[in-house]
Amino acid sequence: MRTAAAVLGCSILTAACRGPSKPAPTGPGNATGATGASAPAALGTTGLPGLDWGATTATVLARYPGSTASADGVTARGAVDGRPAVTVFTIGEAGLAHVKTVWSADYPSMEACARDWDARRVELDARLGESSAENLAAFWDTATTTITFFCDPGDGETSDRSVLAITYGPRLDQ
Repeated sequence: MRTAAAVLGCSILTAACRGPSKPAPTGPGNATGATGASAPAALGTTGLPGLDWGATTATVLARYPGSTASADGVTARGAVDGRPAVTVFTIGEAGLAHVKTVWSADYPSMEACARDWDARRVELDARLGESSAENLAAFWDTATTTITFFCDPGDGETSDRSVLAITYGPRLDQ
């Protein structure tokens, strides 16, 4: 069960304490595997490189070139951790309020999704610190962000296939 100290999960090291040896977290910040001489952006309050909670649509579009804006936010399509995915940045009245990445691969059942979830969780734990887990969902909590990685069973209306997804949300106790 979730701990009282976290809205969605357990403790991990905060971005500031991770140090430079930790790779960037899963998200569009490491989506394209871009090369170049410039250093990667520092982690923002979202836990993603160069992106803070409350960011404007223009800021997200500038940070993630090739993304598209809509009334609800910004959508980025491309590889995340080397796998095709769609990332949606939800922009509310106070700016960036939520980030969700859904990988394109789908699974015929939750059991099939679980096999990939297990392996990917190990990769994420190596980046984000040890997670807690419950019912095919892994949880991390930083000083500014809650992160959830999960098998999404589909809604039954548009798909009965499961997918892997990760969400980033601001801590509500701030």
